[in-house]
Amino acid sequence: MEPRPLESRPSAQEDVQSRLRAALTRTSTRLFDRGAWPLLLLFAFALALRLIYAWELRESPFFDAPVVDAKTFLDQALAIAGGELWGGSEPFWQPPGYIYFLASLCWLFPDSYFVSVRVAQAIIGSLSCLLVVRLADRAFGSRRLALGTGAAAAAYAGLVQFEAELLAVGLEVFLYLLLLDRILHALTARDDRSWLVAGLVGGLAAISRPNILLFLALLVPWVARLRPEQHKAEQNVGQRATVQPAGRAANLRPLFFSGLGLMTVVLSVTLRNVVVGGDVVLISANGGINFHIGNNAEQDRTVAIPPGMAWEEMVTEPVRAGVTLPSQRSAYFYRKALAYIADQPGDYAALMARKFYQFWSGPELKRNQDVYYARRHSQLLSWLLWDRVISFPFGIVGPLALAGLVLTWHRRESALRLLRLFSLSYMASVLLFFVTARYRVPAIPVLLIFAAWTCRQLIIDWCGGRYRSLAVLGGVVAVLMVVLNLPVATVPDDDAQLQFDLGEVYLRKGEYQRSARHSLAALELASGQYNYARHNLAVAYFHLGRHPDAVLEGQRAVEQNPRRADTRVLLGRAYGAIDQPRQAAAQFERALQLKAGSGMAHYYYGRLLYRSGRHEQALTHLAAARAQSPQDFRISYELARCHQRLGQLDKALALFEAARQIEERADVINAIGAVHFQRGDLATAREFFKRALVVESNNLEAGVNLGLVNLQDGRVAAAVQQLERMAAMYPNSKLALRTLSVAYEAGGNDAGVARVQRKLSSILNGGMNQ
Repeated sequence: MEPRPLESRPSAQEDVQSRLRAALTRTSTRLFDRGAWPLLLLFAFALALRLIYAWELRESPFFDAPVVDAKTFLDQALAIAGGELWGGSEPFWQPPGYIYFLASLCWLFPDSYFVSVRVAQAIIGSLSCLLVVRLADRAFGSRRLALGTGAAAAAYAGLVQFEAELLAVGLEVFLYLLLLDRILHALTARDDRSWLVAGLVGGLAAISRPNILLFLALLVPWVARLRPEQHKAEQNVGQRATVQPAGRAANLRPLFFSGLGLMTVVLSVTLRNVVVGGDVVLISANGGINFHIGNNAEQDRTVAIPPGMAWEEMVTEPVRAGVTLPSQRSAYFYRKALAYIADQPGDYAALMARKFYQFWSGPELKRNQDVYYARRHSQLLSWLLWDRVISFPFGIVGPLALAGLVLTWHRRESALRLLRLFSLSYMASVLLFFVTARYRVPAIPVLLIFAAWTCRQLIIDWCGGRYRSLAVLGGVVAVLMVVLNLPVATVPDDDAQLQFDLGEVYLRKGEYQRSARHSLAALELASGQYNYARHNLAVAYFHLGRHPDAVLEGQRAVEQNPRRADTRVLLGRAYGAIDQPRQAAAQFERALQLKAGSGMAHYYYGRLLYRSGRHEQALTHLAAARAQSPQDFRISYELARCHQRLGQLDKALALFEAARQIEERADVINAIGAVHFQRGDLATAREFFKRALVVESNNLEAGVNLGLVNLQDGRVAAAVQQLERMAAMYPNSKLALRTLSVAYEAGGNDAGVARVQRKLSSILNGGMNQ
């Protein structure tokens, strides 16, 4: 019997390739399976809507200039992407989950993050729609109805809109839906790994927005007393799992592993806050002030406080009371709100009832930004979101969802019970604080499932001829629609904060005329009591060259808020522009009294002192400014000039070189050449002046200095030729003409000297300056 040949073993690379081919085959089989096509089409539909909206949003001034929370998120994300991996040296003020998500995209796409973030969030939002289908399928046991619910989520205005903002909403929605899906999977899979994954997802959701912790807390007793029914059909996604009571210790393992996953994520943030920030803060330190904003006798006022003096006064209240640590400041506001609840229980009960009505009412309540303003820049959103008789879409979804929650109250399927628990607990977590459109949106996908249940019941009653039941349910829904659509949405043109935000954004973009117009509108709507808008108006006037108006508005802003240092700096600059150096100096000094570390106050005061010839004093302030902003080109450049004027050429040269490392500009290259000229190194000076003219061919100072160095080196003809070129380029420049006159004189050209002197006399008599 012949021996069988030995079979050769595949190499590791061949094994990997084989596994990859098998995985691709399985994936392609699933993708081209008929059952997968509806999901692919739904994903494509959702993604197309989101990308169309993001494309239209490019016309919005806020597209690349976020405000309030979005700006804070982006600033922190850019700092992290730039290498500050711990996210600062204080405990997190806001939950860090979204900030690090944003930072990763800013790091991957440093030149296009405004686009890449929106594309990434559009993809995540589209995946959320598929998760809605999975959850609805578990609840209904009907693939067709589940797909309809997913389509409603795909086209829901609030989801489309907020997923295009630099806010955590889209990520929150995805993580919440994924958490629900993983919990339902764990109930049927009955293995430790599934519960661990569910806990990890819950942790990620918690560090994106801690509201979910209430749901997770209520989930513990629910899981502890229930176990999955051991039925084979439950392993299928489309089947509706039920649960039965279990023994006391039956579900300790699920609780342990889900808790392990949750705590792994959450406590890592807590540990970071302790180690880096020096304070025990679970996730973020903004919980207390948000609780106070939503629970006080003047809740309408505190919720509507815009960024500005009133907000700063409220935020710094604990500090003025001697409370400094972030956790203690948060606790201060919690105690203040709880004292209100204890002292005025009747008023608090009425407040909670009002917040409950706000949560279910049709209009989208603004916070920071007006939701309806975005319609002006998007035809798509104007179709998906409107407020005419009915506040679409929530004015329809809300009543249907409320009815669906009641209709399913007696149902014991685990999917429905879990979705009910999430809806009610999330609503409660919002009511504990305050209601806005942004905070309501994460509940929408699950509420759409209950709204679809109501629609399903109406269709069943109609098709089954149960007209009495149809009339009762339809009547209840109709009454709810009337009651919940009584409020009317605010008009963006009447929103002082929106006008302020527009003024702020146009100020950042350098569109000062527009900024002034919107800042004026904000002041008119706020009856003049909008300090930040008045400050921005003064800034816009300053850059428009309306310096007396800038002084006037700056004075008014200082009268309203005398402790705002940057307004003092602006006012000092405006006084300097109208040649009132004493008043300017007084404002800079006051700014430094208010904020000793103000780099801008030091910088502009140093410049004022430099122009006044007080170089030693200027040096002190410019050095302090550079300590605050070592990567600021202008500060390094001005400090170098001050050292140069004091004859400290080595320090001047080092600082000019540092400025050049920040930005290759003709003026700093010329300045380096000037230092070498002062040292007598004419050859090196000449090379730098030539380099400056390569960078900026019409740079006056570099051109004149090149003529001077040639003149100093005895190259009179070359000097005359260079200076004639500069005089032709700048015919009214006294600097160019005077230097040319010196060159003519050195060359013995008396006629040239006379001609230049006549030109200078004409300029001086005509009042024409360089």
